Amino acid sequence: MRRLLLACRLALPLLVVLSPPVLADPSSNVRIAVLDIERVRLNAAAVREIRSKLGTYLDVYRADTQKEEQEIRTAQDELAGKRAVLSPDAYAGERKKLEDRLAEAQGRVQRRRQALERVNVEAMEQVKQSLEAIVTEIAGERQLTLIIRKDQAVFATPAIEITDEVLKRLDQRLPSVQISDPGG
Repeated sequence: MRRLLLACRLALPLLVVLSPPVLADPSSNVRIAVLDIERVRLNAAAVREIRSKLGTYLDVYRADTQKEEQEIRTAQDELAGKRAVLSPDAYAGERKKLEDRLAEAQGRVQRRRQALERVNVEAMEQVKQSLEAIVTEIAGERQLTLIIRKDQAVFATPAIEITDEVLKRLDQRLPSVQISDPGG
């Protein structure tokens, strides 16, 4: 098995070097461009603002959650100290209240997480729609017939990359995105 894998590793580069190149029909009018969609998602002003705003909500939620967790731990410690003093029924009742409070807190955390995700999806949909419109415009202006993602290309010359132009237009057209309050 190892020999087979070694043979394949050695033969593959030779096949690539020795095989004739696949050329497009010179009479065709195929015009190709490459777009680094990940770079757009990381560097677009609107996306950075979305991350910043959601990060602010997340920080507030995290602080609230940590405060509530500490309060619940303190209540658990107090209840443990009262165990010898309370009757079994009273202790069970207090423990049930604490468990209900914990379940409520966990539910709130889950609802907040879902709300943040919903708001993120809504905001990113605005970016996606603008991005699609810009890419369509550029394709029309440059008479492009195919735009591929950079992460799907094995090789592309910088001359056919449209990422900088897409980013520039996206930042001009959509410098910020209004996000709704996730609540919580």
